[in-house]
Amino acid sequence: MTEALYLRYRPQTFEDVVGQKHVAETLRNALRQDRIGHAYLFTGPRGTGKTSTARILAKAVNCLAEDVNLRPDNTCPICTAINQGRLMDLIEIDAASNTSVDDVRALIEKVAFAPSEARYKVYVIDEVHMLSTSAFNALLKTLEEPPAHVIFILATTEPHKIPATILSRCQRFDFHRISTRQISEHLHEIARREGLTVTPEAVGIIARSATGSMRDAISLLDQVAAYGHTEIDEELVREVLGMVSGLAISEFVDALAGGDPAEVLTRLHELIDKGIELSQFVTQLIDQLRILLLLNVGKDPSLVDLPDSLLAKAQAQASRFTAPQLLHTIRSLTEAAQALKTPFAGYLPVELALLDALHVGAMAVEAPPREKPVPQPPAQPPSPAKSVRPPKKAAPRRTSGSVPPPTSLPAASIDAELAGMWKQLLRTMRGINPKLQAMLRSGEPVALQDGKCYIRFKYEFHQNQVRAGIDDLNKGLSQVLGSPTEAVILGANDPIPIASASDPAETPSNPHANPPPDSDLASHPVVRRALDAWGGVISSNPQQES
Repeated sequence: MTEALYLRYRPQTFEDVVGQKHVAETLRNALRQDRIGHAYLFTGPRGTGKTSTARILAKAVNCLAEDVNLRPDNTCPICTAINQGRLMDLIEIDAASNTSVDDVRALIEKVAFAPSEARYKVYVIDEVHMLSTSAFNALLKTLEEPPAHVIFILATTEPHKIPATILSRCQRFDFHRISTRQISEHLHEIARREGLTVTPEAVGIIARSATGSMRDAISLLDQVAAYGHTEIDEELVREVLGMVSGLAISEFVDALAGGDPAEVLTRLHELIDKGIELSQFVTQLIDQLRILLLLNVGKDPSLVDLPDSLLAKAQAQASRFTAPQLLHTIRSLTEAAQALKTPFAGYLPVELALLDALHVGAMAVEAPPREKPVPQPPAQPPSPAKSVRPPKKAAPRRTSGSVPPPTSLPAASIDAELAGMWKQLLRTMRGINPKLQAMLRSGEPVALQDGKCYIRFKYEFHQNQVRAGIDDLNKGLSQVLGSPTEAVILGANDPIPIASASDPAETPSNPHANPPPDSDLASHPVVRRALDAWGGVISSNPQQES
């Protein structure tokens, strides 16, 4: 069996640890000054060298080399035994498999025994945050005052799960994510030793895919090398790792910058027809847009880890977007990536996210401001109901004396008010039910009256999905409007079932129950249109009817 590359090139000295100079220098100085602690805590993301550094420290404190600056020398019997995994005084424990208090008590019983070969007995407990509360309590006293010949090294990716009583008894070292540039340089060196020819673009893709983990990067290189090619280029890496080509991502970003929804959807479905993994495509697209955002806002190429061959193209693309556009698009795609994890999500979350990024939904919700009121048909006087789209039925004929001045807001003002409420509702639903929020983006609010919000959807699928989450929608509406509100879902051709409001002139509490003087009323444009249409006259008796 061939040894995996990440095991073959595991760091053996402090100098071999990539990207953790602050940790290596501190531990080396502690060795020189003979200030070795009894308990250490190594924290940081996976694949950044925590366990490897723990093994190097175990070798260094037990190395038999006379010159402390040479420790570990990897030639003495102790170092050789550790490298071969046969030193009994180095005990590595996986806390994920030994979580119980009984496992810790068995460990404590063995702590009192002196080392068999080395100077110190070193316990490395990996993923220590997996220990139970009882196990931590059992370990506490021994960790605080261990025997002089014992050193504990705890490693974890989630330090926030470790009790404060344990944290306070350890020297803590935080391991950082390794930069793409450092990973690329190390991969080039490994490829050289393995006799592989790897292009800078291919190494860059592998390094970025590792997201700061050196172990992941080396494993990916090992996977690509196993394909059987000694010459590795960008296309081979993308093919082996199931990624979309860089050219396709770049062209898709150009389509987004163009702002044509039809072009964007066409390119999306062309990629889908080619058999891409949709979640992988969304991840790559978000990563590319993140790079553009950093270039757009920061104006500093050093903020991104890109080779010079790709940097110029990215800068040109960044100039075609505004920062708010990029922020909105990244947020929409991030929500889509989460929605893709749900069963039977299909392509809809990505399609909705892309259309939302292009403000297609805003075109339907936000009516443009109108400087002049839209003239009403003569046979349909203005309805006093506060709705964006008044019911399509003729008002009863009245004499001129029963025609009140308009009491509702102009249509443009109501449009703006409803659109503002809708935007706030979408933001609120993001925290309540992200999947439902994605469905709501395909809807359009049409009226708000009497504690009900009427929302129209074009497709029956969206109607059913929203009805399934109606309780969450009502909760969001009530939060936004500050009072209990119920959502009413309408189809594309459903009328708005709003009851006719009573005549404002007949309501005692109506501020317009007493009409203004005849001369003022006759000059109102709505009244003039009513008089022309009905041939009535102004009367001081509002109760008179034809």
